[in-house]
Amino acid sequence: MSTFAELKIEAIKAFGYFGEWVFDEWKKLNDTFFYGENIVGEIIWAATPQDRSLGCYFPDKNLIVLHKTLMRPVYPTITLNWEPRHLNKRKVSDVLLHEMIHQRVHQTGGWEGENSHNNLRFVNEVNRITKLLGIDINAKVIQWQTIHGKITPCVKSGCLNIEELSNFPYSSRSHSYYYGQS
Repeated sequence: MSTFAELKIEAIKAFGYFGEWVFDEWKKLNDTFFYGENIVGEIIWAATPQDRSLGCYFPDKNLIVLHKTLMRPVYPTITLNWEPRHLNKRKVSDVLLHEMIHQRVHQTGGWEGENSHNNLRFVNEVNRITKLLGIDINAKVIQWQTIHGKITPCVKSGCLNIEELSNFPYSSRSHSYYYGQS
């Protein structure tokens, strides 16, 4: 098993500034939200499976993949050359935090339930972290009902729906949260 320092050096070789920044951010998030207990693994910038998500966690490899498009600016730049200073650090940090929740759930016993988002352990982590972030939301495991012959999610009033849960915390932030920051 590689150490944090070894993995960070490899990330810097592969991704330069982005590799260094993401490992420093992982450490900060781990200390802040997970008591420093998540076990570091490789973090890479690449396409995610089917190119459908901003991040993905592979528990069998303890690997976090951040979608390569996150390295692009979310807002227009005045220069023709995009530089690392244009990285939307808040957005990437939230995507990384989401994947670290999966990492935490897996490393502390895994999940039982419908999927990696709609299960009690993931939901409990979301509720714990929302308090630390100061976000006023609530999550519950979503149950399914048959209504008029159609299977429908039964979301409790005031709780995150499945899409919001699957995209926490960036689904719970105001749009302006990601703009105007360095």
